[in-house]
Amino acid sequence: MKRAVRMLCTLLSATMLIPLQALGADIVSKPRAGQPSIVINEVESDAPNKGNDWVEITNIGTEAVDISGWYLTDDKGEERKTEGKTTPLAKGTILEPGAFLVLEETKNFDFGFGKVDTAILYDAASTEIDSYAYTSVAAGTWSRQTDGNFSDAESTPGTANAAPTAPEPSKPEQTEPSAKPSLVLNEINSSPDDWMELMNTGAETLDISGFELRDNSDDHRWRFPDGSTIAAGKLMVVDAKSNGLVYDDQTKSFADGTFEEAIGIGSGDSIRLYDKGGKLLDEYSWTEHASYDGDPAKASYGRYPDGTGEFRLTQETKGTANAYYAPTVVINEVESNGDTTDWVEIMNIGTQAVDISGWYLLDNDPVGHKGDVTPVADGTTLEPSALYVFDQNKDFTFGLGKDDKAVIYDAGGSIVAEYAWEAHANGVYARIPDGTGEFQDFATATKNKKNKVMNPVVINEVQSNDPSGGPDWVELANPTADELSISGLVLKDNKDKDPYTIPEGTTIPANGYLVIYQDDSGATGFGFGLGKGDSVRLFEDGEQIAATTWPDGSHTNPTWGLYPDVNGNSYRNTLEATPGAANKFAGIPDVIAWPGSDQVRIFDTTPTFLEDSSGLDFANGKLYAVDNGTATFWVMDVAKDGTLTFADGFEQGKRVCFQKDSDNEKAKGPDAEGITVDGSGMVYLASERDNSSKGVNYDTILMVNPSESGTRLVARKQWDLTATLPQVSANMGVEAVEWVANSDVKGKLIDQNTGSAFDAAKYPNAVAGGVFFVALEDNGHVYAYILNEDETVVQIADIDSKLGGAMALDYDTYEKKIWVTADDGYGNRMAQITLNGTENPEIVHVLPAAGVDTTANNEGFAIADASYTVNGQRPAYRFCDGVTSGALTIGSINCRYCGTEQPDPSEPIDPGKPDNPKPSEPTQPSTPTEKPTTPSKRPAVPSAGTSVSTEKTTNVPKTGDSSTMGVLITLAVLSVAVCFATLLILRNQKKKH
Repeated sequence: MKRAVRMLCTLLSATMLIPLQALGADIVSKPRAGQPSIVINEVESDAPNKGNDWVEITNIGTEAVDISGWYLTDDKGEERKTEGKTTPLAKGTILEPGAFLVLEETKNFDFGFGKVDTAILYDAASTEIDSYAYTSVAAGTWSRQTDGNFSDAESTPGTANAAPTAPEPSKPEQTEPSAKPSLVLNEINSSPDDWMELMNTGAETLDISGFELRDNSDDHRWRFPDGSTIAAGKLMVVDAKSNGLVYDDQTKSFADGTFEEAIGIGSGDSIRLYDKGGKLLDEYSWTEHASYDGDPAKASYGRYPDGTGEFRLTQETKGTANAYYAPTVVINEVESNGDTTDWVEIMNIGTQAVDISGWYLLDNDPVGHKGDVTPVADGTTLEPSALYVFDQNKDFTFGLGKDDKAVIYDAGGSIVAEYAWEAHANGVYARIPDGTGEFQDFATATKNKKNKVMNPVVINEVQSNDPSGGPDWVELANPTADELSISGLVLKDNKDKDPYTIPEGTTIPANGYLVIYQDDSGATGFGFGLGKGDSVRLFEDGEQIAATTWPDGSHTNPTWGLYPDVNGNSYRNTLEATPGAANKFAGIPDVIAWPGSDQVRIFDTTPTFLEDSSGLDFANGKLYAVDNGTATFWVMDVAKDGTLTFADGFEQGKRVCFQKDSDNEKAKGPDAEGITVDGSGMVYLASERDNSSKGVNYDTILMVNPSESGTRLVARKQWDLTATLPQVSANMGVEAVEWVANSDVKGKLIDQNTGSAFDAAKYPNAVAGGVFFVALEDNGHVYAYILNEDETVVQIADIDSKLGGAMALDYDTYEKKIWVTADDGYGNRMAQITLNGTENPEIVHVLPAAGVDTTANNEGFAIADASYTVNGQRPAYRFCDGVTSGALTIGSINCRYCGTEQPDPSEPIDPGKPDNPKPSEPTQPSTPTEKPTTPSKRPAVPSAGTSVSTEKTTNVPKTGDSSTMGVLITLAVLSVAVCFATLLILRNQKKKH
C-alpha cells in the first residue's frame, strides 16, 4: 500500500511539470516572420482634456506571446530608446490570443505623439514588429478595422475597436478641398439668436459634405449633409434651424437633425470647424456674448476684413460683409523733427485691452512706403490707458515731413487713427490732456510717457447728505502700487470759494484710500458744504486733474462713487457708503479667492463613470452623481476618512426614464444635467430636454426612489418647468437642481408671489418639505420652485448670480449658502448666494482653487457636510463632462466645525404628510443612519487619487500573469492536497491494524 501511495504522489507531482513544459512550447518569443501576430490596434494622439496619449496593441494570433522587453516609439524610432524615453515591458508580460494591452504616456513612454506621426512597436531584440503612420489627428482615435485598415472611430482602450463614427460621405461632384481648405469661420452670433457664418476664401467651389461644427464640447457635433457646397468667395450661414447630421454620443453615430439639436451657443463658448477627416480648420472662443452699448443685438464676433482678418467685435451682419467697431485707440503724440528719430505714440483710451498685433504706420505716401514698415509683433496688446510708440528705424524707415500725416493701420489694413500737420512743431504735437484733449504744440517731448504728468489720484466716493447727520466727506483713492503723495492738491466744490489745500506730508498707501471730512473751520478738512447737484473738483498747480458731478436736484444716494471702483471711468449712486474701502454697487458682487486649499486630486484615474458626467449632490453621508447622456446616476458611500465606495446596487448605476417611456427600454431618456436629494432620501434629476428630441427645450424635474430594485427606474413624478422659464435653445436650459429644507429658507427667501418672506404654509400641496432651486445655463439665474403633488409648479423667486451662465448648484447646510458654479466658458468661477430676507440676497463671486483646471468643463459641484471636516478642511467635489477618466476631482474648503457641535440637519420629515413616502412602503429609501452592506467583491477606494474598482472581464493581460500560470497553481494545490489525504488514510489504516 505504501508503495502505491508513493507512486501516486510521484505521478501527481509529475503533473505539475507537464504544464511548465507546455508553457514553454506555447509562448512565442516573437511573431512568426512575415506574419506578426502582435499588431498596433488603436492610436490616441490627442486625448480629450489634455489626457495622456496611448497606443493599444493586440494579439491576432492563436498562441500566447511573451512580450517581455517590447517597447514603443514614435517616428524618432530607436532614438527614443537611446534617450530613455520609452520603457520596455516588464519580464513575464504575456499577451494572450485576442487580448489587448494599452501602452500609455508617462507609464510606458515619455513623449507625446504629434499631429503627423508614426507609432512603432519593437520586440526585446529591437526588431520592428509593426507600425502605423497617420497624417492628421483623429476626432476619436485611429482604430484598426476588420479589413486591417485604420479609420477614425470612437475611443475604446482595452476593448474591441468601434466601427467608424459615421459613414464616409458620398463622392462629391465639386472640387475636393485641398490639404489646407480655404473654408473659415467668418462671423459668430450667440445672442439674441444662434448662428454662424462661414466663408470660402479660395478660388474654387468647395464640397463641404461631412465637414463638422462643434462648440467647446466634443459631444456637441453637427455635420453638413451630403451635397453641401460653398462657392468661391461666398458666405454661408448656419443657424439654429439648419438641417444636417447630429451626433449621438450614446450610439456614437450621426442622424438627421437641426443645428440647435446639437449645439446651443453660450455666452462663454467656442465654435470649432473640422473637415470630414476630423482635422481642425478654424476655431474661435469668447467669454461673454458680443454686445455694443450693452445691446447684444448690435454685435457679433467676426473677422475683419472678411475671411482673412482676425476676429473682433463687429456689427451684426448676418450673410453680408462684416463691418467692425473701431478700437478705442488714438494718436497721442507726434515727433517729426528735432529728436534723434521720428516717432508716433498711440494710446488706448478705452476700457478693454486691444490686440495691436500686425498694426503698422504709414505717412502721406502709403503706396510708396508700404514696403518700409515692420508690423507690430504677434501677441502685443495695449492695455487701457497704455501707450505704444511707433519708432523710426524700428517700425518704419521713412521720415515724417514738414507737411505730412501719420496713419495707423490694423493688421487687416483698416485705418484706426490718423493725424495731419502742415508744419513741424516747435516741440511735439501732443494731446493735452492725454488721449482726449486737442493736439497742442507742446515744448517737451514725453515719448512713451504721459504728455503732462499729473497726480494719478482719483475721486472715488462722495457723501453730500449723511443720513446719520455726520459731516460731508470725499474719498480719494490711490490706483497705483506705490505710496502716493497728494500734498498741495486743492479740493473744490462747484464754486471757487473756500478751496481746501491738502496739507504737506499727506499720502495715500498703495492701492489705498483717504477720506477727507468737512470741517467748517477748514482746519482739518474742507470748509464748504456739498449740496444737491454739486461737484467735487481736484486741482494740481492750478489745473483740474479730476472732477465729478451728481444729478441736479439730488444729493448723493447713499453716496456717489466711481464705478465699479478705483479704476472705473464713470460715476453713479452706490449700494452703500464705504468710506475708506472699495465701492459697492448693486449688481456687482465682490470677488474673493477660493476659501480653502488649492490642492485638487483626481478620484477616477481609470474609467469609472460614463462620458457625460454632470450633476453632483452630497446628502446623508453619500455622494450622488449623474450622467446627462444616459440619465444614469450613481450613489457612493463616503467614509469619514474620505473613502468613496459604491453603494449596493450602484456599481453600474441606475438609469432614469420619463413616465412616457416606462415600457420603452430603448428610449434615450432625459438629458439629466443635475441631481439632488431631499430629506427623505428621494432623488430628483433636472433635465433640459428629451435626448430623443434634442432640438426641443423641455425643462423638467423627475423624482425617483433610489432604493427601488433594478437598474432602470421610471420617474414616480415629473414636473415640467419649461413654460415658467425664459425660452432658450434646447441645450441651454436647466443645468442643476438643489433641494433646500423649508427651515433653511423660512424668513430668508422673499416669495415673488407675495412680496414677503417665504411661508411653507401657503403651499400645502408641496412635496418634500422644501424648496427646489434650479439653475439656467443660458443666463446664470437661479430660480426657486415649489413642486406640488399634482405635478404643477410655482416659481417663487428669480436670483441673478451675475455669473452669466450656470452649470451646478449646491446648498451648504453648515454655512447656509447656495453655491452656483460656471464651467470653462467662465473660467470655472463660482457664486455664493446668502438668502438674507430681502429682495437682494448677498452675492459674492469666488475664484476657483489654483489646482482646478479652468479649461475643464466642470458641470457638477458638491460640498460634504461639516461632520467630514478634518484639520479645518472638508471635501469639495467637482464633476467634469466629456471625459472617461479624471471626471471626479476632490478639493477642500475651509470649515470651522470642530466635531463637538452638531451640523444643522435638514427639517425633520413627518411620515404622516402626503408629500413624503410612508415608512410602510416597500420602496422606502434607506434612512441616513442605515449603513448598506458592502459585498466583498466591491473594495473600498481611498479618495486620494485612486479609483473605484471597475475591472472588466475582458482578458486584458497583466504583467507577469497568464491563464496557464493559473492552471499551474491550481494543479499544485490539488497535488499537495491529494498526497496529504492519502497519507491520512494510511495512518488511519495503520491504527486499525
